[in-house]
Parts: sequence; C-alpha cells; structure tokens
Amino acid sequence: MPILIIFGAVIVSVLFWLLRAHYTVKQLKEIDQDTKGLQRKAKSVFENLVGTPLQRVNDVSLAAVILMIQIVRTGSPITASEKTRILELMESPLEIQSISATFERAWRYTQERRPFSLVADPLLPLFREKLTEAERMQLVDMLTMVASAHSAPSELQREALVRLKRRLSGGKPALATNRAGNFD
Repeated sequence: MPILIIFGAVIVSVLFWLLRAHYTVKQLKEIDQDTKGLQRKAKSVFENLVGTPLQRVNDVSLAAVILMIQIVRTGSPITASEKTRILELMESPLEIQSISATFERAWRYTQERRPFSLVADPLLPLFREKLTEAERMQLVDMLTMVASAHSAPSELQREALVRLKRRLSGGKPALATNRAGNFD
C-alpha cells in the first residue's frame, strides 16, 4: 500500500511539473509576440545607424558579383554553367584579382530563393554613385548573360532584370538621397 501511495505521488508530481512547464512556455511565447514590434523597431534603429550588410558594401566589383550570384540563386540552386559564367565575367570585364576569395565573400551576401530586389535595392545607390550610364548597362548585360548561362532566363529573372535596368537608368528623382540617407 505505501508503494502505491509513493507511485501515485510521483505520477502526480510529474504531471504537475509538465503542466507548469507547458504553461510557462505558453506565457513566454505570448510575451515574445507582444514584443515583436519593439524587436523590429530596435532592429530598424540599429540598421538606420549602421546600415545593412549590403548597404556597407563599397566595392562596385563585389556588388556586381553579389548580384550575379543572387540572380541565379533567386529561382533555383546555382548550376555549374552559371558559376563558370560568373567566374569568366569576374576575370574578363571586372578584372578581379582574387576571384575565388571575392566569389566566396559575395556568396555570403546572397541567400537561396531570396527575392532579387531585396539584394539589389540596397546596392543601387552605390552603382548610381560610382558607375557611368554605359557601365550600368554593361552590368545589366552581364546579369542577363549569367541568367541565361544554363537556360533561358525565367520570368522571375527577366522581371528582376527589367526592374533593375529601369531603376539604374532612371534619372535622379526630385528628392534624391545619397548612400548616407542625406538629401542631395
């Protein structure tokens, strides 16, 4: 009989601790949801002060390689022919000295299936600031060559390239800002 009482007490205590842990986790999730807005606000304040990693890129060649990688990673994993085309373009028109290191560095800025515009938009001020109109169009041509290295560019890639070309070739808007966010 005492064994049954001890066994019953152990079962009740285990159930008590399981329910208590479940309730605590549930409360923590509610608190986390309540502070999501504050977390986003703190992140945006930090990004406004420091900038996103893409906004801190100052090398036009690195930025071009980032876009070449992202244009093919937007739709599907990168193929050997696409990688070969990127490496060829890094060597010939871009004249990058350390091709492998630059490719690896640019790869870290990209994400598989991430929308191209989320990568390209933070780099647009750099391209507008440092490239001539002809060099900008050459960049769009290089991106088109990379997108069509394996097969014809997908509709998603074509739309991204058209948008990029339009945003790069467009004149300065009335309220143009520089990379620091100040009005010119």
